[in-house]
Amino acid sequence: MRILLFSERLRAPYDEGIKNVAIHLSEALSVEHDVQVLTSDGHNDTRYNVQNIQVNRLLLNGKLGIAIRRFQPQAIIYVPTACGTVFSFFRAQVLRFYGRGVPTILVTLQPRPHTAWGKWLIRRLEPDWVVAQSRRTIEEMTALGCRAALLPPAVDTQRFRPATPTEKTLLRRRYGVLIGATVVAHVGHLKGKRNLAHLLALQEGGRYHTLVVTSTSTEQDKALKEALCNAGGTVIDIYMDNIEDIYRLADVYLFLAEEDTAAIEMPLSVLEAMSCNLPVVTTPFGGLPDFFTEGDGLLYWRGEKAVADAIDAALSMPCNTRKLVESRTWAAAAQILVDLLQQDRKGE
Repeated sequence: MRILLFSERLRAPYDEGIKNVAIHLSEALSVEHDVQVLTSDGHNDTRYNVQNIQVNRLLLNGKLGIAIRRFQPQAIIYVPTACGTVFSFFRAQVLRFYGRGVPTILVTLQPRPHTAWGKWLIRRLEPDWVVAQSRRTIEEMTALGCRAALLPPAVDTQRFRPATPTEKTLLRRRYGVLIGATVVAHVGHLKGKRNLAHLLALQEGGRYHTLVVTSTSTEQDKALKEALCNAGGTVIDIYMDNIEDIYRLADVYLFLAEEDTAAIEMPLSVLEAMSCNLPVVTTPFGGLPDFFTEGDGLLYWRGEKAVADAIDAALSMPCNTRKLVESRTWAAAAQILVDLLQQDRKGE
């Protein structure tokens, strides 16, 4: 099947959730299908077959239409950076028009509020399918008249694997982390909405060494970065090709975001940490509780206890978080989309 995947702002480095999902899905789809990836306000990237076309915000552009029609897609997948806004639904219809009405999926990775007027428009702009990563968003989309389906979590378990004790020691030496320290890691946006002030309290308490790797694609909270460094924590604010090293040298992973827009609904860093078999302390964020029950080293923090106590509890329980994600491959996630598209193509 010829599949067009469109997502805005695709450019290296791919260190942000929406970009990562789009790229990983395109890779997985390309194994068995002819996939063309188009983007706007991004860069050409031959590695992932990404072609950048400059267009306006509504994608109303003859060059884009020509590129899509030249490819002659049999299906379209749209992964908008704005997620499920009214304008994203409009853009999905524009892409569908350029594709001459082929089955179209909109992938929304964060929930979005809608006014009464917006809900009215969505009911008239709905694509063939909307997929999301939490039951809450699926219910909201269904209530708006959309056909909606869950997109399961996915992670590269070959890349993100547990470290042996020897590997962990070598990695700590490489990154200048004390070998005997209890390392609490966080990977992602360095922003207040991630509740990273808790990391500062952990570092100042003297029991843990905090290690944060920040996304270079988004603006950072410079004051928080300075405070973490001054307290003795480690902050890495450059892009890392081998981000798996950070999980593999750590002792526990911490994710305390609560606001809907703090991350995508299935935070990739949590899945990557689990794939490395780390104990994980996380808020019940987005779709995590829809797919993963507490236990085996996974602990949901709801503010009922101190973060340090939650970390101690996670470290004290038998850990097998990798088991929870071993079957969650990008190929399986991509197949969900293919099944939906083929379901509609049968009716052509």
